[in-house]
Parts: sequence; C-alpha cells; structure tokens
Amino acid sequence: MLTPPIIWRVSSRARRIILRLDARKRAIIITMPPHAKKEDGIHFLQSQSQWLIQALGELPPSAIEQGAIPIEGDTTPILPTTTLDGRTRLTKDGIHIGHPQSEHPVYLLSFLKKYAQKQLPPIFQQQSTYMNAQPTKLSLRDVKSRWGSCSRKGHIMLNWRLIMAPRPIATYVITHELAHLSHFNHGPSFWNLVDQYTPGGKIGRKEAEKWLTQNGIRLLSMI
Repeated sequence: MLTPPIIWRVSSRARRIILRLDARKRAIIITMPPHAKKEDGIHFLQSQSQWLIQALGELPPSAIEQGAIPIEGDTTPILPTTTLDGRTRLTKDGIHIGHPQSEHPVYLLSFLKKYAQKQLPPIFQQQSTYMNAQPTKLSLRDVKSRWGSCSRKGHIMLNWRLIMAPRPIATYVITHELAHLSHFNHGPSFWNLVDQYTPGGKIGRKEAEKWLTQNGIRLLSMI
C-alpha cells in the first residue's frame, strides 16, 4: 500500500492536535491549534502509528490497486497502457488510459467525473418527469458524507460518485431528493412518496439503503 499524503490544517477552534484518516482523499489529516508547532504534530503522528497502520489496513484498495473500477455497478477493468495517445476512453474491454501509469489516478478521476456529467442528468430528468417534480437546479459535486441534498429553493445536489453504483441505487437517491420538493422532512408522507417511485417500492428502497451502507465507503475511497 502506498504511503498516504499528509494534509496539515490549522484551526482556531482546535484545542489539541487531531489526527484522522480521510478515506475519500486517502490522506492523513492533522489539525493543529494555531500556536502548535509542526514538530508536535509529527511527534503525535508517530505516537499514533499503531492506530494509523490499522486504519490504513481497513481502507478498501484503490481502483488503481485493484486494476478495476465499478461503472454503473459493473466491474470495469483498468487496462494496461499500450499507447501514450493522451486519451482516456471506455470500450467493451475496459478503460484505456493513454498516459503514463503514474498519472492514471488523475485521468481516471477526470474521466469518471465527465462520464457522470453525461450520464446522470438524463436519469435525473427522466425521474423528475416520472414524479412530476420540478427542481430548479441540478449540480454534481464530490462530497464526503452525502449522496444527495435538496434545498428549499429546489436546488438538488447529487454526488457524482453515484455513477459507480448500479442504476437502481442512483435512481433511489434521485427519487429521495426529488421527494423533498413535496415534503421537506422525513415523515410518513415523504417515505410513502419515495416508495411509490423507487424501483421495487419499499423493498427496493430498503435494499438501496443497505447497499449504500455496505458499499458507500468503497465508492468514496477508491479514486
């Protein structure tokens, strides 16, 4: 496993040095009080080496380490570079990345984001029409802890990483957020509406929630 990068942060609210592992960035985050010295942070990091080794060991392998990435639920091989043509493309065989292997993570991430921008909005529009919902805006973002959100102004955000999940999972998240346009809460009427339009109804919704619980960290940390 590659040694993760260290990200140093200073926070006026921090009363002590805080160490955490960011699974999405696959990086060590060290947050320090304003007057703490970097040497103190390094010493604290060294004192937590056993915890860090265990936490790193529990991280799912990255897509590059696995040699594959899920796209709409299908395991897609990351193919060895055969030509440095500067292109990243998806074929029936897998993803071809025409760049040096050391640059594969950057170009794979860029490709997936662009693919999500192409594939997710039509699914969103189709589900909006199906539900007779009228969102005012859709944005795709990369967030740590949410798959989607809906504002009172009707702005809906989706995590672009949903492009890695099976289509019914992405559709459930979209349905969940669109339902908030009618019910800005999680009451019985909200869940009734979600279950009405989620593929598979209430059972499908429960299965989607379970899938996200079991696989969410993997999607957030593989690339």
